[in-house]
Amino acid sequence: MYKSGAILIFLLLFSSVCVLAQLKISGIVVEKNTGNPVVFATVQVKNQKSTLTNGNGEFELTVTALPVNLLITHLNYAGGSFEVKTAEEKLKIVLDPQVMTLKEVTVGDPATAIMQDASDKALKTYNKSNFGKAFLRQIAYESDEPVYLNEIWLNAEWKPYGLIGWHPTEARHLQDKKGISYTNTSFVSFILSGYLANSFHKKPLLKKVDSLYTFKLVGTYLQNGEEIAKISCTPKRALKEKRFEGAYYVNTVTNNVVKIEGTIKGLFFKSQGAISIKNKEAVFIAQYRLNKQGDNVLDYAVFNTINRLKMLGFGVQDTDLYSTLYMVDDENIKGSDLQEVTPAINDSNLVKAMTYNEEFWKKNPGIKRTEKEQAAIEILEKNTTLKK
Repeated sequence: MYKSGAILIFLLLFSSVCVLAQLKISGIVVEKNTGNPVVFATVQVKNQKSTLTNGNGEFELTVTALPVNLLITHLNYAGGSFEVKTAEEKLKIVLDPQVMTLKEVTVGDPATAIMQDASDKALKTYNKSNFGKAFLRQIAYESDEPVYLNEIWLNAEWKPYGLIGWHPTEARHLQDKKGISYTNTSFVSFILSGYLANSFHKKPLLKKVDSLYTFKLVGTYLQNGEEIAKISCTPKRALKEKRFEGAYYVNTVTNNVVKIEGTIKGLFFKSQGAISIKNKEAVFIAQYRLNKQGDNVLDYAVFNTINRLKMLGFGVQDTDLYSTLYMVDDENIKGSDLQEVTPAINDSNLVKAMTYNEEFWKKNPGIKRTEKEQAAIEILEKNTTLKK
């Protein structure tokens, strides 16, 4: 009788621990002045998993116990710590936008000097590998109808010029039978994720930064007591293909690149048959952070393209591809287990061949899906046979 009672008490205690381990907190992050959603803010509990807010400023995060302190950070906002005592209510977190000022410049070219200092520091770590777990979500629409989805958890090797090695561990692939077949779209997201130039794309951080770009100081603001400078980057006429146009955010104290935002010009996509693809717009955003070793590494990268499909030279429809890559540290990942990222990777077939783990995706959605994304998934699930 004593043993049975002990077992019962143990089971009750164990079940309580399991319940605590599945506590899910959710909420929305908005800007104080306008009420607009704060997109891609980092939401983290100390020593636990972190996530990003989605396109509507929403987030979900599983914690082991309550109360907890949520740390909310975003480069363009004054972040902070917020105590969460219950998982029952949806949180609304309000952030103050950073105020940018333009300092008076009397001599020299501060923008070019800041970019050169950032380049000099980054080039010293050009070949330093950083390993972590990453989440990639890609979703495509044709004439505003969803036709393609890849959601992948992967082990990854990242260097300052891009993500160069990967091994998918969990994935799911959904595709409408009438849509375009996307074969290696992950390559572009991976290779663009760095802040240094590479052979595929000439970003502004080069050995001599003003050889291909001109720079202008847009303004500065303070974050955690350190100055962040926003530098506009404009390609010179000599640079025509695969060029960046937008802004770099640089910490002038550490000389680290903390964010990139702008457009990618001169992109070309290959197609088979009579259909050709004309890129109309390619938006790129990437944010970087310090890891435990103090290295400046990828936090997330967003790559969204709007393209025009043409048949025999005539426009037939628009196709939009939205891609988000999110990376967290993981010291247990080994480079020998990873596959090299190349333009020849057929990621569509690779993901199709993987077994779909429904329970895993219920517990590990990556980044909370927006209503539009969830609706797209439900439509595609009706037209796709998942391999289980």
